[in-house]
Amino acid sequence: MMFKNRVVALATVMAFAAAASLGAQAQKAAKQDEKKRSKQEQQEIETLVKLVDGVMAGQPAPSDVKMTVIPYFLKSQENRTFVPFVLNVQNAPTADVAMYVRVVSPTPAAETTKEKDKKKVEYPWDDIHFVPAAQMTDGNPSLNRVFMAVPGTYDVYIAMKERLPEKAPREQVAKTSVHKTQIEVPDFNNAELSTSSIVVTDKVNMLTAPVNPDEARERPFVFGSQELVPAADTTFGKGEELSIFFQVYNAGLGETGKPDLTMEYNFHKKEGEVEKFFNKTNPQNMNASNMPAEFDPAKFPVPGGITVPLKTFPEGEYRLEIKITDKASGKTLTRDVPFSVTPA
Repeated sequence: MMFKNRVVALATVMAFAAAASLGAQAQKAAKQDEKKRSKQEQQEIETLVKLVDGVMAGQPAPSDVKMTVIPYFLKSQENRTFVPFVLNVQNAPTADVAMYVRVVSPTPAAETTKEKDKKKVEYPWDDIHFVPAAQMTDGNPSLNRVFMAVPGTYDVYIAMKERLPEKAPREQVAKTSVHKTQIEVPDFNNAELSTSSIVVTDKVNMLTAPVNPDEARERPFVFGSQELVPAADTTFGKGEELSIFFQVYNAGLGETGKPDLTMEYNFHKKEGEVEKFFNKTNPQNMNASNMPAEFDPAKFPVPGGITVPLKTFPEGEYRLEIKITDKASGKTLTRDVPFSVTPA
């Protein structure tokens, strides 16, 4: 038999594209926000910038706080790729925090120097965030942030510093860390059939009002009236659902001028050292028959995604194989999503 599933709405993909544009506006909002900083905030920023400068120059990185970064990649309507990411933090202060994100190209030519007499370096992306204590849940929060960059490999630095009260005791030392990771940003503008990252979600929240560019810096998984909450892991209880969202890029065009894609979702279960086919959903067809007249393939990618209840899945390890067939170009590609099902 085939599983029944709920399919992602076509409107979501248009919101995806709008969100990528919103990301660019978010960086401009961040730059404008610099003018509104208090003296104390400016000092926090200078401290964080110097910390990252020092680490880039070879100084040891402070490591009071542990951080890991999970990036996602989506095509934007400009040449840069939209990169929302989840920052998982451990041993963080349960107080207000200042955080600085800097994206650096390993090739110095990618940075340009402005106002040479001041030796100011312009990075592909840098941004400051002041995180309230309420978001530093139990010292182990997950924070959502974003950057944008042209395709390539980047060093990403994230500095975090506890914000102490102005009259804090002299012996009180702020928790401070600088985390460095390398991220390879893919090229979605090479005319090859491809997809965004597969976003596995815990839930989807419906919003009553759109976010503004400044809010988008901290809520990059908002797409139109929906906010995706990425799953913390891919282990689910039998009472839960597996929900995924993605976009398909560079699809060929049929005689109607619209893409003509078939998306298949096949589940495989690990049995000892081998893998066996378990079940599949009904294929999704995305073509002129179910795309609105205003759908412009030059502006909008094709959406994909399903939500499947896991109550009929025996406990164990699985692989969801997503197979995309482009009937217009004759190309196919597959994407895999490993996940586990537990009793609870």
